[in-house]
Amino acid sequence: MENNKKDFNVKKILKRVGIPILAIFICLAVGITCFSVFYLSGTNSKSNLVNVKAVVPEKNQPVNILLAGVDVGSNDTGDSSKVSNSNQANSIVLFHYEPENKKLNIVSIPRDSLIKVDKKAAKLNYATSVDGAKFLQSSVENLMNIKVNYYVQLDYTSFRNIINSIGGITMNVNKKMDYDDNVQNLHIHFDNGSTQNLDGQKAEEYYRWVKNNNDTAILSGEIGRIKNEQTFLETTMNKFSRFSTIIKYPAIISSVSKNIESNMSTYDVLKYARAFSHLDKSKVTMSVANGLTVGIDSNKYYLMDDAANSKLLGSSVKAKADVKKADVKIEILNGTTKNGFAKGFKTQLNSKGFTNITTGNAPQKPVAVTKLTFYGTDENNLTKINDDMGNVIKASDYELVEEKSNKYDIIVVLGDDINK
Repeated sequence: MENNKKDFNVKKILKRVGIPILAIFICLAVGITCFSVFYLSGTNSKSNLVNVKAVVPEKNQPVNILLAGVDVGSNDTGDSSKVSNSNQANSIVLFHYEPENKKLNIVSIPRDSLIKVDKKAAKLNYATSVDGAKFLQSSVENLMNIKVNYYVQLDYTSFRNIINSIGGITMNVNKKMDYDDNVQNLHIHFDNGSTQNLDGQKAEEYYRWVKNNNDTAILSGEIGRIKNEQTFLETTMNKFSRFSTIIKYPAIISSVSKNIESNMSTYDVLKYARAFSHLDKSKVTMSVANGLTVGIDSNKYYLMDDAANSKLLGSSVKAKADVKKADVKIEILNGTTKNGFAKGFKTQLNSKGFTNITTGNAPQKPVAVTKLTFYGTDENNLTKINDDMGNVIKASDYELVEEKSNKYDIIVVLGDDINK
């Protein structure tokens, strides 16, 4: 009897305490939702600045949202003498969401990805300067073999405001960051091994770091910069999932609405924001679009690997015509001090089907870095040929010369770094 009485009292207490708490949560949820709708409606005021229409996906079909981070007068190249006067996209990220599987793949697309403007080589981040969102989106669609449903554009002002609205971000700095750009009034100073509580301004500095004043601790090219950004993005997403951050959503949405440009409706923003926030962490992956960095006319470009990216996004891509490996003329030059080194790689490539190969010695030895130079190779076939060569030769330097050579299609110079 006493036990029944105790159980009744506990239930009575829980009922008295639980109902008010539940009511608070309901009010909080309703308040945040109403506030969200009110402020997100403000994003549509800038929808006229986006010159591409949204494409509503079919029910349960994959959704692709393209996010572009732009800034006027930004300079993330590490060259303080060069400043852009247009809205160039410094960060390009594709959110690939599969509603049925409840999976989200966040794919960073290198801003150095090769596109053509008036039949001339250009970098993807230049696309917004040509025809705004429309050209950037169509370029990404062509590069990734997908259809983009929605476009979202943010600038660094919005970036700083968002970070401030969630109370900043705590980051572990694993490289010494010491860079000054007086032209942009950008000064980045963080000690290696330190834990930093970053407000909006400091977060921007961390996010935009590429190199130091003395050229040390440079990130490993565009991919290294992206991985640094992804570390920051993952930390930010983790903070968004905390309850302490959820109650700050009104302030976050308020800061976003002032600077965001998008063709997404208020309903769509709320719909996907809710879907993403409820995903299991194991269903969220971060990746970089597959490809290869190649030098063309003294500039570095990122060539996309269509086959690898189609697997990454589960999309279909038209099969390319097989390269006739026996017709590809290759010269392998030994730039190391190891005798017969080139012949060993010739044998391995022969087993891959490349049989038209000659070997020799590099004019000067030793050569520090292995280099592959392609002559007159179509950009779309270059990554395929490189894939067909397998892991036989892993070079540190690739170059594409647009003019064909009478002697060779590919010249390989083996360096001391070969396959390390």
